[in-house]
Amino acid sequence: MDAHQVKTTHLNKVHKKIGAKMTPFGGFEMPVWYQSIAAEHLAVRTDVGIFDISHMGVIVITGQDAYDFIQKISCNDAQRARNKKMIYSMMLNQKGRILDDIMFGELSLNQWVMVVNASNLEKILTWIQPKMTGDVQIEQRLKTHSFFAIQGPNAIAKLSKALTIDLSAVEKFGLTEIKLLNQECVVMRTGYTGEDGVELSLPNAIAEEIWTTLASAGITPCGLGARDTLRLEAGLPLYGQELSEEITPLMTRYRWVVKWNHPFIGKEQLLLEEKSPQPFATVGIKMSGKLIPRTGYEIKEGGRITSGTLSPTLGHPIAMALVDPKYSSEGRQLTVMIRGKEETGIVVQLPFI
Repeated sequence: MDAHQVKTTHLNKVHKKIGAKMTPFGGFEMPVWYQSIAAEHLAVRTDVGIFDISHMGVIVITGQDAYDFIQKISCNDAQRARNKKMIYSMMLNQKGRILDDIMFGELSLNQWVMVVNASNLEKILTWIQPKMTGDVQIEQRLKTHSFFAIQGPNAIAKLSKALTIDLSAVEKFGLTEIKLLNQECVVMRTGYTGEDGVELSLPNAIAEEIWTTLASAGITPCGLGARDTLRLEAGLPLYGQELSEEITPLMTRYRWVVKWNHPFIGKEQLLLEEKSPQPFATVGIKMSGKLIPRTGYEIKEGGRITSGTLSPTLGHPIAMALVDPKYSSEGRQLTVMIRGKEETGIVVQLPFI
């Protein structure tokens, strides 16, 4: 991607001013680290960190037919997202393959909030717009709002103190609106790290002041490098690696996300495949040696690595992989080809921590 094609978030200059190492990701120039990936990873596991995730697509869906529209495009049941609850789901094409994994919830009557992956935003908007029938409106907030993730065991306590607003009443996977600096903001008790915390959608007008306030309160700025190692330790999928348009939910750890009790796009094809043997299963792998398995590395028994890293928490290489289902049982030994060498890995239960 050429430099002039790379977008920036509202806080791009702030990140550079405090020394962030920047990298292209999802079409944006994003902070990959400030201090180091390991230090930021540890901050989230033991205390609290803040990520600028404003490249993500936050979409507000309104109208009397918004519920029916979401039911149609989500394989999970939108009824479970009523009354300020965020749920995990997937958006499928007609062949039952994954267009994106999403989070969504009902913020108020006929008003829903949906979060989609940065790299898929334009694809998803193009996909859903022809499917909007009746009274449905979409507002995507990429240009008007910033999006922060505050994550860690001390996230709620430190965030509540810094903002002088008690967020402890927001239940896990809860969704609510709050006012910060006289601006309406959306708080979701969700995250992508395996730790407690919230994701905060806020107008750009107050984003820099809120970021600075939280960083000054001892909440560590963290880049996407630590976000990746954290999510991998937690066994959470990344679109384009564990999930893609070549994969159905039946090949993932998230078969439960498919609720058969409502009609959704891709359901007919999934029903045809649901009782058949799947070509792949998603597993966790703990490596015996020190070499790190990277995305795309071949597994000799059948399959490939989808994500791999040196786990900062565990101190050894870990990976997620798509493998032949007959080699997916816990304790199974697999052979990963790393730079021409055969390295041994063991199938382990996910998450890693």
